[in-house]
Amino acid sequence: MKMKHKPLTIFFFVLFLCLFFSSCEVKKVNLRMSQTSYCAPPSPYTYDSTIIPLTDIKPILEFDTLLSKKYAYEDLLIANATGTLLLLQDIVHLENNPSSENMMYILAKKQQIFNRLLLASTEVASLAAELDCESERSKQVESYLEHLNDTRVQRYTILSVVTGAITGIATLGNHKGQVVIGVLGSIVSAAFGGLAAISSKQAIMFYHERNLLADIWNEKKVSAYYPPFVWFILRKKEFTNEKEFSLMHNIKQRWIDEGLVDMDKKNQGELYFGAGGKYHADDLQNRTNMINQLKAEIRSVNQHLQSLLLKLSV
Repeated sequence: MKMKHKPLTIFFFVLFLCLFFSSCEVKKVNLRMSQTSYCAPPSPYTYDSTIIPLTDIKPILEFDTLLSKKYAYEDLLIANATGTLLLLQDIVHLENNPSSENMMYILAKKQQIFNRLLLASTEVASLAAELDCESERSKQVESYLEHLNDTRVQRYTILSVVTGAITGIATLGNHKGQVVIGVLGSIVSAAFGGLAAISSKQAIMFYHERNLLADIWNEKKVSAYYPPFVWFILRKKEFTNEKEFSLMHNIKQRWIDEGLVDMDKKNQGELYFGAGGKYHADDLQNRTNMINQLKAEIRSVNQHLQSLLLKLSV
């Protein structure tokens, strides 16, 4: 009689252990990096209204041909973006009437331009640093979530294997109770296998109230997050190789073409370009890739600044 109930006793003991271990969740760390962004500037930047780029410089170039003769159109666009176009215009006219007094004015105005270009360069560096920080923040939370997923998958897989193995041992024989154990054991083992698959899709709440991706995606005319001169460059097709669409349009299209944003999933766009929400590991990876692509474009702005600096240094 005792031998008859022994397999059943073993099975329920194993089942108890399996349920006990499966109920032990991986400790969820209250990640500060997922709840609030520490990458934003401590206080909002204020930009001098005198160096806000002009909407259109063609009327100035049509009126003043000396500028277009000496400088390429792209260089003049950069000068406009950094608020130095009028200073550059003064220098061209002063150089056209050389004198010792004019040379002093030229040097003074060049120094003003250099100072503004230096400020522009620091603005690029500051924006790139914020994107660097946001990229790292997404990557760290993604790594945490992947570790959480891997741990749960491993646990449920082991429990499924152990349950199946011990159930097989407990069902040796032809007793009715052992048949029942076999059926129950198979169900429990399959359940743990299913839980292993489901556990690989865990999510975490991840927020980004100051979202540098949003204005790019929405192709806004004015941005509250970007320096005016950077935003001017991102919105001008003259700064692209093909000169067909703006930089921000090309960035957005690249996100779509590479599958980082699925246009058929409306909630995905709201997640990436809103204030945040429930992220899976692959969503965080997409966000990191988008940030890195944007960061590369932002840093390339320094190439245009260098071009103008080289022309002025001659």
